[in-house]
Amino acid sequence: MDQQTPGKPAASGKYKDRFDMVSKVVAIVGGLLSAIVLIISFRASTAQRARELRWQQAKLAAELEDDMLINDPQAFNALRMTDWGAYQFTVEGQPVRVTRAEVQEALSVKNNNNLPANGVLVRESFDRLFYRMGKIDVCSPMDYYVPFLLDTHKEVLIPYMKQLHHTDALKFMKRFDNKAGCLSDNRSPDGS
Repeated sequence: MDQQTPGKPAASGKYKDRFDMVSKVVAIVGGLLSAIVLIISFRASTAQRARELRWQQAKLAAELEDDMLINDPQAFNALRMTDWGAYQFTVEGQPVRVTRAEVQEALSVKNNNNLPANGVLVRESFDRLFYRMGKIDVCSPMDYYVPFLLDTHKEVLIPYMKQLHHTDALKFMKRFDNKAGCLSDNRSPDGS
């Protein structure tokens, strides 16, 4: 006759239940730890990619800006018109003096049908600058020029840009403020 030791099957089942429970707890904790490590790694990787992308964008923007300042005489002429109260240019071999007042007059949308003598030179130069400005995404040296442009020509500049749909350049100029420098918020250059 076969006799069983009392309590032995119950003890074996009890240890098995405990082992199953501990195994499940270890699996759950391990899964949670793995998920946390994965999330942290993913965030670090995403942040690194964002830094690399921003660096590449800044490098490209700097190249575009250098190209504008070195290889685009029309855009650079607009910057000269911004820097100086009057500047002498050479157009078709002839000296042409452009004053800040003439820039104001030429950029005024009120004068579309009645441009001053140097108005075409002024508008072509500023159009080229706005085209270039709309293609770059860096602050310097635009953090100097944009506030200066707005200080000297704001009342005619913004309507002129809007009339010709220089939307990229307007968006770019939104990032600047006379006091805070380059911003990334959505304020427009005319404060609206």
